[in-house]
Amino acid sequence: MLWALIAATLLVAWAALLGARGMPSDDALITLTFAKNLARGAGFVYNHPPPVLGTTTPLFALLVAALSWVTPLTPVTSAIILSALAWAGLPWLFFAFRRDLGLSDWQVASIAVLLVAGPFAHHLAMEASLFAFLLVLATALVWRGRPLAAGVAIGLLFLTRGEGVLLLPVLLAVVLIEDRRRRREGVARPPRSEAVALTAGFAAPVLLWTAYALPTFGEILPNTLAAKIAQGSTGLWRPFAPVLFGEWLPHWGSGLRLGGLAAANLWVAGVLLGLAVMVWNRRRLLPLVVWGAAYVVGYSLLGVPAYPWYGVPVHFLLSLAFGVGLGAILDLLARRGRRPLATGLAVVLLGLVVIRLGTPLARSLASPAVTDRHLAYRRLASWLADHAGPDASVAYHEIGYLGYYTDCRIVDLMGLVTPGVAEHIAAGDFAWSFWRHRPDFLVYLQGSGFETAIVTDPRFHRLYHESVVLDGYEGRTLTVFAGLGGRRTSSPAGADRAGRSAR
Repeated sequence: MLWALIAATLLVAWAALLGARGMPSDDALITLTFAKNLARGAGFVYNHPPPVLGTTTPLFALLVAALSWVTPLTPVTSAIILSALAWAGLPWLFFAFRRDLGLSDWQVASIAVLLVAGPFAHHLAMEASLFAFLLVLATALVWRGRPLAAGVAIGLLFLTRGEGVLLLPVLLAVVLIEDRRRRREGVARPPRSEAVALTAGFAAPVLLWTAYALPTFGEILPNTLAAKIAQGSTGLWRPFAPVLFGEWLPHWGSGLRLGGLAAANLWVAGVLLGLAVMVWNRRRLLPLVVWGAAYVVGYSLLGVPAYPWYGVPVHFLLSLAFGVGLGAILDLLARRGRRPLATGLAVVLLGLVVIRLGTPLARSLASPAVTDRHLAYRRLASWLADHAGPDASVAYHEIGYLGYYTDCRIVDLMGLVTPGVAEHIAAGDFAWSFWRHRPDFLVYLQGSGFETAIVTDPRFHRLYHESVVLDGYEGRTLTVFAGLGGRRTSSPAGADRAGRSAR
C-alpha cells in the first residue's frame, strides 16, 4: 500500500509543477487579491477600503496570505503549494484513518491513485482540495471518537466554503445514532455528550470568525453567495443541475468507456459498485455520500450558475466511491489463489484503470492552461497598472486579474466585491453599479451584454472618452474608456498609439 501512497504523492507534485506553468482563472485571482492585501497588512479589502467579504473561501485566503507573509512567495505560488499539499495529503489521510473508516489496504491504495487522476489538477490555486481534505478529516475524526476535533474541522470546512456547514447535521445524526446504539448495548456514557462536543468544536472557529466578521463586514457569510444566486436568476447563465447531470457526469470517467459506448462505461460500474459496498459493509463512508447529496440538492434549489469548480466535490466523491469499489475487487483477487500472482494481477488492473483515467489529464497538463482570455486580461491589467494609477477606479464584469495585478479601486459590475449590487443583477440591471459609483475607467468587452447597456446610454459619451483599444479574446477587443474631467492617461491620439503597440 505504501508504494501507492508514495507514487500518488510524487504524481501530485509533478502535476502541481506542470499546472503552475499555467495562469490562474479569473475567479481564483479574486480570492488571491484579498490574500495579497492581507499579506501586505492592508486588511480584508479588495485593494481599497472598505473591507468586503467578496471571497467564497475566507479560510483559504487567510492561509495563502499567511504563507505569502512569512515567505517571499507570491499569493499565486502560495495558493498552488497549499492546494497541492492538501491534494497530496488526502491519500495519507485515508491511510492514517483507514481502520476508523473501515477501509482495506487495497481500498486505500485504489483511492490514493484514483485521486491523482481526480478533479483537483485543473483547480490549483483554489480551495477545492483543502475542502475535500477537511471533509474527510471531520468524518474520520467522528469515527475515531474525537467529536470535539471533528467539530473544529467542520467549522474550518464552513470557513473554506459555506456548504461545509451541511456536514454538521449529518455527523450530528451519526453521533446520536451511535450514542443510542451504545446505550442500548449498556455502554455507560453521558447521554449525547459527543453531540455536545461536536457542536462546541464547530462553534469555536465559527464564533472567532463571527467576532471578526460582524464588526468588519456586517455579516459572516460571503457576499458572493447572494451575487451568484442573482446571476442564476437572470437566466443568462446555465444552471448547476442540468449541467451536472447533462454534461459533467457523462464526461467524468469517459476514458473507461469500452469501445466508445456510453452505456459500457467501467467508471459508472465502478462507482455503482463502490456505493453498494459502502451500503453493505463500508458504512462509515456514507456520511460523505449523504453530504454530497445534500450539496447537489442545495445548489440545485438555489439555482446558482454551473461554474466548473462547483462540480469538484461531486467528482471527488465519485472518485472515492470508484476507489472503494475497485479496492473491493482487488481484495477479492488478493484473497484467491496464490497471493503473489493475485497481487500482481491486482496491481496490473489498478495500473490500467489509472492510466486510462490519467492519460487525458497528463495531456492537458503538458500544455499549460494559458488561454487567449488569460493573456488578454494580463495585458489589460498591465496597461491599467501603467496608466491608471493606484487610486483610480475601474469598472468591469470580471475583476480577478484587474484586482490582483493592479492596485486600482475595483467597481464590480457583478457585485462579488461591490456590495449592494445583487438585487439589481437579479433584475437584469448590470449598469446600476457603474452609475452608482461613476468610476474613472470602464472596460468594455466588444459585444458584451454586461457593458453594452452602459456604453449605449446617451449620458456615457458625454462623460467618457475612448482611451485605448487592446486585443481581447475570441476575436473581440477590450476598450478602456476614461472619464472626462477625471483621471486622464493621455490624449485620445496618444492612447490610440498605446493601443496599437499593445497589440
